[in-house]
Amino acid sequence: MTKKRIAIIGAGVSGLVSIKCCLEEGLEPVCFERTDDIGGLWRFQENPEEGRASIYKSVIINTSKEIMCFSDYPIPAHFPNFMHNSQVLEYFQMYAKEFDLLKYIRFKTTVCSVKKQPDFPTSGQWEVVTESEGKKEVTVFDGVMVCTGHHTNAYLPLESFPGIEKFKGQYFHSRDYKNPVSFTGKRVIVIGIGNSGGDLAVEISHTAKQVFLSTRRGAWIMNRVGDNGYPFDVLFFSRLNDFLGKILGQSLLNTYLERRMNQRFNHELYGLKPKHRALSQHPTVNDALPNRIISGMVKVKGNVKEFTETAAIFEDGSREDNIDAVIFATGYTFAFPFLEDAVKVVKNKVSLYKKVFPPNLEKPTLAIIGLIQPLGAIMPISELQGRWFTQVFKGLKTLPSHSEMIRDITTAQEKMDKRYVESQRHTIQVDFIHIMDELADMVGVRPNLLSLAFTDPKLALQLLLGPCTPIQYRLQGPGKWDGARKAILTMDERIKKPMMTRQVESSGSMTSTLMVAWVMLAVVFFAIIITYFYTQQLARAAMSCCERPTVDQISYFHPALFRSLETMTNKRIAIIGAGVSGLVSIKSCLEEGLEPVCFERTDDIGGLWRFQENPEEGRASIYKSVIVTTSKEIMCFSDYPIPAHFPNFMHNSQVLEYFRMYAKEFDLLKYIRFKTTVCSVKKQPDFPTSGQWEVVTESEGKKEVTIFDGVMVCTGHHTNAYLPLESFPGIEKFKGQYFHSRDYKNPVIFTGKRVIVIGIGNSGGDLAVEISHTAKQVFLSTRRGSWITNRVGDHGYPIDVLLFSRLKHFLRKIVGESLLNTYLESKMNQRFNHELYGLKPKHRALSQHPTVNDDLPNRIISGMVKVKGNVKEFTETAAIFEDGSREDNIDAVIFATGYTFAFPFLEDSVKVVKNKVSLYKTVFPPNLEKPTLAIIGLIQPWGAVKPISEIQGRWVTQVFKGLKTLPSHSEMIRDITTAQEKMDKRYVESQRHTIQVDFIDYMDELADLLGVRPNLLSLAFTDPKLALQLLLGPCTPIQYRLEGPGKWDGARKAILTIDERIRKPLMTRQVESSGSMTSTLTMAWVMLAVVFFAIIITYF
Repeated sequence: MTKKRIAIIGAGVSGLVSIKCCLEEGLEPVCFERTDDIGGLWRFQENPEEGRASIYKSVIINTSKEIMCFSDYPIPAHFPNFMHNSQVLEYFQMYAKEFDLLKYIRFKTTVCSVKKQPDFPTSGQWEVVTESEGKKEVTVFDGVMVCTGHHTNAYLPLESFPGIEKFKGQYFHSRDYKNPVSFTGKRVIVIGIGNSGGDLAVEISHTAKQVFLSTRRGAWIMNRVGDNGYPFDVLFFSRLNDFLGKILGQSLLNTYLERRMNQRFNHELYGLKPKHRALSQHPTVNDALPNRIISGMVKVKGNVKEFTETAAIFEDGSREDNIDAVIFATGYTFAFPFLEDAVKVVKNKVSLYKKVFPPNLEKPTLAIIGLIQPLGAIMPISELQGRWFTQVFKGLKTLPSHSEMIRDITTAQEKMDKRYVESQRHTIQVDFIHIMDELADMVGVRPNLLSLAFTDPKLALQLLLGPCTPIQYRLQGPGKWDGARKAILTMDERIKKPMMTRQVESSGSMTSTLMVAWVMLAVVFFAIIITYFYTQQLARAAMSCCERPTVDQISYFHPALFRSLETMTNKRIAIIGAGVSGLVSIKSCLEEGLEPVCFERTDDIGGLWRFQENPEEGRASIYKSVIVTTSKEIMCFSDYPIPAHFPNFMHNSQVLEYFRMYAKEFDLLKYIRFKTTVCSVKKQPDFPTSGQWEVVTESEGKKEVTIFDGVMVCTGHHTNAYLPLESFPGIEKFKGQYFHSRDYKNPVIFTGKRVIVIGIGNSGGDLAVEISHTAKQVFLSTRRGSWITNRVGDHGYPIDVLLFSRLKHFLRKIVGESLLNTYLESKMNQRFNHELYGLKPKHRALSQHPTVNDDLPNRIISGMVKVKGNVKEFTETAAIFEDGSREDNIDAVIFATGYTFAFPFLEDSVKVVKNKVSLYKTVFPPNLEKPTLAIIGLIQPWGAVKPISEIQGRWVTQVFKGLKTLPSHSEMIRDITTAQEKMDKRYVESQRHTIQVDFIDYMDELADLLGVRPNLLSLAFTDPKLALQLLLGPCTPIQYRLEGPGKWDGARKAILTIDERIRKPLMTRQVESSGSMTSTLTMAWVMLAVVFFAIIITYF
């Protein structure tokens, strides 16, 4: 019998599976592809042809490999779970090769028309006219499968944006976007918050000056990285979840999903909350967007009302000027002009039975494959559609009557209209498991769980609880694949394989430990609060033994006023360095009536935070993209809150801007001598009695000697790059580029290269993530591994605002370090399993300085960053790791191996050995006869350095003036020894951990010495609202201006308005407030207030 011929139009994913489905049913496929290669949408080109699908260079698919794979050809285990577009295309090429599909494709052939043959009612045949190299050909086919997709015709609704025609900047559809380089330093608006809009806003924000993400409705944002680091769709798309969803109903399911997404970040707070429910839109998948919003690099705006020549005016009345470019991520339309009247498309709506068959044809010999927009993966749906069509075409399956098909189409359309918001995006929407099972029932390949429960219970359980992978539809029926069972049961291995690129020790169960922890926490809760106030009073009593001036002995200063004590001659203080520590030291001197002279070797303030492309040797240096890892409320100066409109996590340029504002507000610049290097600081001969210092400086080749009464060293600890090349044998013969992270500035030079980043501190993590956006492959090499925390905490609040509260701080002391470690590790592993991702260290969470990185998990799960162990040795072109693995063709190595510090100008006054230095409270050298030398800011806190430097400066100037005294030499040595022993016991041995302190502990310790620690017990009666905020809210530096020396009248108001300043930069788009959330929070505060007063009463 002559094989029937099927014309397949398009050699993208739907075309490939259609060819294979035809071959499985003994049909003869002929595929016409207008370009010169397969892949369709997934074949990236810098300059795509008109009418052809197109993607941008960085696209990573948002469905995981186990959900998107073809049913009888699993994606290789070593492929990442979320693949880059080049890997998606590689998989398609492997599939085509495996099943020998290419020989059925006619490349560079355009289909001009598809018409019914005159005898179509009986034959069902089609006349297909094609054109190749200028020659037309007419062929008759028995059936046609249209596989042209729905991302070909860009939808650019310029008529909805008045004034766009006179806009002088650049504007275009997202289809024409390829990479972010051309937007460097520009102000860009991205219109539309689908997957493309979100991706483009995030990517462009890494190079642009500012990105505005304009959305008409808002959106619910999902992420690739699900609980414990598993792909979110692997967790979501299970038969059990699907069944529970049907039982609960859509309303409850929406509530659950919205709560989950709001737990990650509050969509209302971030200006993204839409009016519609979670399941009323196609999901936007974006792991990085919350971090870019909280850092202010992306600002969410409402719909654009109109454009001017250089600005955009939004519907809420706000305006953004100096706009350079507008990108319309406004979706696509689809059409089938070659089909003439066989299939009509009106406003992206098309009448197809089960999204496949036109219902009005006399013979079912025409099918539209892949014209769906699923909540899930499109590839396996296209495959199952192809399997169904070929069975129908052969007469093995039949379609319902015309009236039944019309009724089904109408019912499906009504359900869609009822559920989804009206949009061209939602005309072809389907639910993944529902459509797959529906098609599978018609093909006869839906797995029978009830039968399997008796014959193969292990498999049945996996089918019920595990992800609904396409492989399930090869277990039985037509097209059964013998390898299906094994492939389903080994799915977890394939998920884990690409992430476990570094060997880690497997952890045991922590369930029992966590249960004990919760029980203990519940039992001691009320006792904790009582003990808190009791121990606070004990601490104050202990401090009272130190000499403290009375109110009559000193003046209390308003921070803006610098009045000296009338009874004392001004003392001159040399301050070395005009970074953050230098600035606060100048101001602290002025507050105490001292005369500061600050020496700065460069021509500007800012120190570490002043970015330069080519920094001077021995000067702190950062890379261009650095965003601070502590939020503005924790890092601000105690009497000068960071402006409300500044983002919570600031870019380095904004940090520097804040320092400039601070310097201007308190008139600090006139005390700084720029371009002046300190050569030496020596004791005067009469130092034992005078405490004076001889300071030799050099400026413009001239040296100057000056006598000072005190010296404050503010040079920091990020100046001398630590580059331990001796620990990496073979590096001297490595032919690629290698350097310290201090010399890294931007990722462009690594485009297309294979790069190793050594070290997993904040710099190492940042560089690995950033370079992975341009490099071919990044390897992140770590000796120990690391616990990774993130900026975006629960509900989208800054992590440190949630973590650094006095209540939580005291809970930690009661619970103990071991249980706290368990809790923190559980929280971090809930975000992503550190063992699964190859990052789990042997040490506990609190035994290292935290690495803060929101984006690293997403880059690992997408395979763009691979975690490796320590490098054993280098060859000319390769790196060999300690586990024996090897990576060849390495182009560059970046050593993010930290810094050393030293004070060569101090000679013997302060000795540094392997980054260890003996200082009382990390400030005063204990061996000096007079306490007139202080080291400011030589700390590495769990928290912010800036307020610590400030309170150190306030304490030091009080000591310089004799208002505070230090303990005896022996007491200071004992204190230093005790602190060092605690540090050695807690932290892993590392040059990074020699100056570690805990934020609240250290701030309170210095505040007690200074006399500025807030008295919560007293405030509980005199100002309960403030007391409650101090107890439950973040321990902001402003607390240390409520009383004592340097009291600031604005402190109370600043503390009570913290939440306003946190919310201000996030809420750049007007959204309807969630009443239920507000009432719940109000009720929570009321309950806490009642408990609070009950605690106080119980205490007495």
